[in-house]
Amino acid sequence: MRSAQFTLHEIFSLFRRRRKFFFIPLIIITSISVVGALLLPQKFESSSTILVQRDEIPNLLLGYEISRAMASEDRLRTFNEILYSRTMLLKLIDSLGYGEKAQTEAKRQKLVSALATVIETEKRGSDSFRITFTDDDPNRAQRGVELLSKLFIETLMSVENQRGEQSVEFFEKKLAETKDKFEASQRQVMSIIGRRISTLPTESRTLYMQMETIEKQIADLDIKLRTNHQALNTLRTSSLKIRDEDSRNSLYELQRLDIPFAVELRSLLSKYDDFLRRYTPQYPEVQNIESQLPELLDRMKTSLDSEIKKINSSRTDLETRRTQIVDGIRESSISEQLSGDKESDYTMYKKLYDEMKVKLEQARTSRDLGQKSANQFVIIDPPIVPLTPSKPNRPMIVFGGLGISIFFGFLAVIIAELFDTTIRAPKDIEVYQKPIIAFIGESIQEERK
Repeated sequence: MRSAQFTLHEIFSLFRRRRKFFFIPLIIITSISVVGALLLPQKFESSSTILVQRDEIPNLLLGYEISRAMASEDRLRTFNEILYSRTMLLKLIDSLGYGEKAQTEAKRQKLVSALATVIETEKRGSDSFRITFTDDDPNRAQRGVELLSKLFIETLMSVENQRGEQSVEFFEKKLAETKDKFEASQRQVMSIIGRRISTLPTESRTLYMQMETIEKQIADLDIKLRTNHQALNTLRTSSLKIRDEDSRNSLYELQRLDIPFAVELRSLLSKYDDFLRRYTPQYPEVQNIESQLPELLDRMKTSLDSEIKKINSSRTDLETRRTQIVDGIRESSISEQLSGDKESDYTMYKKLYDEMKVKLEQARTSRDLGQKSANQFVIIDPPIVPLTPSKPNRPMIVFGGLGISIFFGFLAVIIAELFDTTIRAPKDIEVYQKPIIAFIGESIQEERK
């Protein structure tokens, strides 16, 4: 068998014979690495770290306190989905000016895919995360991180605010339904009491008369509420430009309503009509009235909001008083004559109505907190303009190419030696198990060469 041991002299002899197989890969691969390191475009990297603070908020649906940490964890679980969403990337493309080179939809799609590769996210701990953006322009890299952080917070706040608004709308609708049922059951109870008023004691009769007065007051407040809501919706949904015919008709309707500043609006419209009959719309007084109208409408809108709140507060007080009177009459001797079904319905709807009012108030509180929850996000590491490129790492590329070239050089030498059948020493012929007849000296070999 051929010995697997090599002497140091044999190894040096091997590399002398196969040096071209070693140096050719070394020179080619190293040269490619150096050229690639010099030609690769520079990339600048900017990053920002966002901290999600924790607090305690009421759970509206379950009715007990939960940790804001759960909401924070939800944010951290979804920030990847938001940052890499197509909508977010398209906003980033338009904001950073990438879209100027992508006029077709196909190019925009490719740009979206390419942009997703230069955004990196990293969750740091349980309540913070880092956003990194890479670009060939250092200023654009810094702006990219700023925009991503801003758009992420705005998107998440928009979702949470929308959820809060939906919760309020849901409980407002449920409260209105429960209120209608409660008032219907209340009217049924009072109808029974009214039919038997002759049997009521003097004190209960007085309470009954007070309740009838309260009913009339509530009815009057409902009329005012409908009028104010109608006027407020007109102000909010209409352009109300005095030169527009439809808007002018809406203004004429508003001036006839019993609402704040209706007298001032009526006077302003009268002057406007009077001037238009005598002058053109370019007349200074006509334009002066047109400039006064928006300010007056804004004051009307503010006053209507305030008036509606006052009416709702007064109506709530009257409802509370009415409920107390009904409960007082029910506790008198006449309560024994009430129908059991009507009594149970009234009690049930009263309880549901009270609970729904509490839940609605919780929903409104949660919505108001959600609108301010942008303060939950703290940028503890704001992005800066990078001064040195992060890519390419030229020393690593050059030394990496050098290491790979050395490896392939050794590999080429070994392969060339393994496939070489030249006999150079006695041990090279021992593998064939043949006798050695004679030796050719080195001088003779040199002469033959």
